[in-house]
Amino acid sequence: MPVYSYQGVQENGSRITGLVDADSPRTARQKLKTQGILPLTLTPREDTPAALRTGGGRRAKSKDIALFTRQMAILIGSGIPVVEALGAILDQGLPDPMGSMIAAVREDVKEGQPLNRALSIHPRIFSDLYVNMIRAGEESGTLDVMLDRLSDFLEKQVETRRKVVGSLFYPLILMMVGILMVIFLLAVVMPRITSIFKGLNATLPLPTILLMGMSDWIRHEAVWILLVLVIASFFMARIIARNRQKIDLLLLRIPRVGTLIAQDQVARFGRTLSVLLKGGVPLQRALEIGTSVLTNQALRSAAVQAREDVRNGESLGSALKRSPYVPKMAIHMIQTGERSGKLEELLLKMAEGYESEVSQTVSTLTSIIEPVMILFIGAIVLFMVLAVLLPIFEMSQAVE
Repeated sequence: MPVYSYQGVQENGSRITGLVDADSPRTARQKLKTQGILPLTLTPREDTPAALRTGGGRRAKSKDIALFTRQMAILIGSGIPVVEALGAILDQGLPDPMGSMIAAVREDVKEGQPLNRALSIHPRIFSDLYVNMIRAGEESGTLDVMLDRLSDFLEKQVETRRKVVGSLFYPLILMMVGILMVIFLLAVVMPRITSIFKGLNATLPLPTILLMGMSDWIRHEAVWILLVLVIASFFMARIIARNRQKIDLLLLRIPRVGTLIAQDQVARFGRTLSVLLKGGVPLQRALEIGTSVLTNQALRSAAVQAREDVRNGESLGSALKRSPYVPKMAIHMIQTGERSGKLEELLLKMAEGYESEVSQTVSTLTSIIEPVMILFIGAIVLFMVLAVLLPIFEMSQAVE
């Protein structure tokens, strides 16, 4: 069935763009009108599936993928066939790339491909974890259950990311505003104030001399400063990329910081393994996918080695125990789960516990960073004020 891209106006007057599938443009317009949308333009999108199969286009937002998964879980759980469920979600008028992807997946499923294979054509949107869970659900006849677990997993990821970003947002904004304020004072305000001191023969206080020097340096060398910062950032990024594993190993050795990183990585690894194992994915395949979600190269290397040890017949807990950076409590819970046959449940509890600790630690750190940054910016402003007022006080005393 053809897919059309449209621009329209909703009943409340707001504009909307999206995709709709219909046999003809007339049917597409009628379908949009029944949804309360007055179509302004309607363009066939026959190239959408082919374009997405090449891997091009923008990446979909995590919250959009989580919403799509939750909607699919509800529809499939209600007994609606996969093709109809995809069509119902497509009719909501989703923007690209999700709208184009759903249209392409629906066409592939209509041609006889299983859902997991149709999704695997879009690796920029659906990860190996996602595709393997869908495959396990289709093979076991529990697709609705797998989609429900996947939506829980993705929604938890979105919520965790939102909390971390929300905690760091205010300190970052405060830092940026503080830096811009200081640069503005040094480049624009202070030169006009301190210019009256340059014609004086009196000896100026050290803070005033330093402030005038910094102000002149920023005003006359601003272009070179920016150029040096850009070049330094470029080379720093290359150095970090080439020495990623050494830097990650160094970060793990820093007190408190290393613990926080290890807890975050182990929580991510444990939740992924739990979801996959509950979905019936074999342990070896689950370990391969679980290893790919680790961003710390030192811990990823430890996970890769553990995967090889498990392949050779060793237990997962014993294999991970060799790494000094995996928390002891995590190893203990994994070993307990292996002995009791409840590895999936204990992995999930372990992940939830560490996620809670990471969230609390981040909140504590941000609550400490905020006053420290305010004091730091205040100290800089105080230095500027003193640098301006000290010569004035000295001149007033000389006049008396």
